[in-house]
Amino acid sequence: MPYKILEQQKIQILEPDNLLIPEDNQKIIEEVTCLISEGKNNFVVNLSEVPYVNSIGLSFLISILTRARSAGGEVLIANVSDKIKQILLMTRLQAMFTVTNSVEEAVAHFSQLTKV
Repeated sequence: MPYKILEQQKIQILEPDNLLIPEDNQKIIEEVTCLISEGKNNFVVNLSEVPYVNSIGLSFLISILTRARSAGGEVLIANVSDKIKQILLMTRLQAMFTVTNSVEEAVAHFSQLTKV
């Protein structure tokens, strides 16, 4: 399986193996869409197993972010490699995403958002 989706404190944790295969990304997007329809609209994309992304991966991240925000949710990215950070910076997409050092940090960030 190219990905896992776990739940932690009502936050959906996406754990893809890679983001380079459009068909695999589409399967994840379809599952995310189902979760959003169930009212689960906050996500952490754990990129610990993804050392690199290309335009296909960036498109995936933007698609997940757009769907979640349209439903009143948010997407945080955790465990981002230096290469991916550089790509986000070069494409000026870093401003769109909140990047955290770990899934735990991302979940804690969501806890802070709900307290505000």
